[in-house]
Amino acid sequence: MAAEREIQLISEKFREFYAKGRIETPREMERREFGFIPFGAKAMFRHLSFSTPEDLRLYLVKNTPAHVYYSSAYYENPEAEMERKGWLGADLIFDIDADHIETPCKAEHDRWRCKGCGLEGRGETPESCPRCGGISFEEEKWICNRCLDAARHEAQKLLDILIGDFGFSPIDELEVSFTGHRGYHIHVSSPNIRELDQPARREIVDYILGTGIKAELHGFKPSLERLTTGEGGWRDRLIKALYDYLEEADLKALMEAGLSRATASKILEIKDRLLQILWDGRPSLALRLIRRRTLDKLVEAAVEREASAIDTVVTTDLHRLIRLPGTLHGKTGLIAQRVSVEILDDYDPLVEAVAFKGGMLKVYVERAPRFSIGGVLYGPYIGEEVELPMEAALYLLCKGAARLAG
Repeated sequence: MAAEREIQLISEKFREFYAKGRIETPREMERREFGFIPFGAKAMFRHLSFSTPEDLRLYLVKNTPAHVYYSSAYYENPEAEMERKGWLGADLIFDIDADHIETPCKAEHDRWRCKGCGLEGRGETPESCPRCGGISFEEEKWICNRCLDAARHEAQKLLDILIGDFGFSPIDELEVSFTGHRGYHIHVSSPNIRELDQPARREIVDYILGTGIKAELHGFKPSLERLTTGEGGWRDRLIKALYDYLEEADLKALMEAGLSRATASKILEIKDRLLQILWDGRPSLALRLIRRRTLDKLVEAAVEREASAIDTVVTTDLHRLIRLPGTLHGKTGLIAQRVSVEILDDYDPLVEAVAFKGGMLKVYVERAPRFSIGGVLYGPYIGEEVELPMEAALYLLCKGAARLAG
């Protein structure tokens, strides 16, 4: 956490950003609850509402929070306590975060330290300390192009399902935004989903994750000679998923899917025949080459690969507060930025979402891995004083990895 002098500087820069910028607001903002986390605090200040974008902007200029949130839900009285708000419905929100995706780059730039015994390690934070069994950790989490690319890929898979299978309009009903840190949010605003209850949203989550997919219900049964494709849904998706999985799978991947070494080796021997069967749309023929139990394990691995890595809790929460696009993220200084579906494939948040440009700042960096901001690489730094462009220096200050020099 940044110290008082650093917080003062960051707050001043955030205030300048809000003072000269137009605040993006959600649909029917007067029906939304807003929440804020001040700099140096952990608790959220919430149950506020605003009638106009200008009212919200003036609040941000005056109070300058580190994080800004709004509700996915619509309320009769958004400023009331939860039981008296009068829930009118909610958008469908999806959160995709690099924290929930296995990426090899974490071993290079993320660190953890056990608060109990001081043991340090790299990469994913363990559930419990290998030395003392403690479950409380200090964490250093950084972002790089590789983990952001992985999050974007998951977002693109989700959009494919939402557009192709559910029929949501990418122009009128879907909004994509970079979170300002390690991932993306996808918002669905449609009268078709607004009043869905929690169990109904859970069904949508299960569909996106491919929960309970059975191969025999999607064409993998001896009685079906040829599969009719082009109808959309998991039937087409499963064939593609299994083809892509088998095409890239090696011995290690197949064994990780639960196959024995002997069975995995056999799959590799007949891989070309299996791929041709899938290409021809005749998946039932696969059962002449492999056992049903083996096929089920391959399908499970393929579905997991094809499904999108969403945070299920966020999507099923009817009262969720989500980061407001167009505001700044207090841990990075980057903009939580809306991205059109059309340009997502070429979007680079470490360039496009940079809020502060111009000027230099001298800082003392405690520790930072190699990182990229604004298309420029910096670091690594360990216990050294450096003069950096404003965007790079503020990024380090927001991360708590540096302090002002002098």
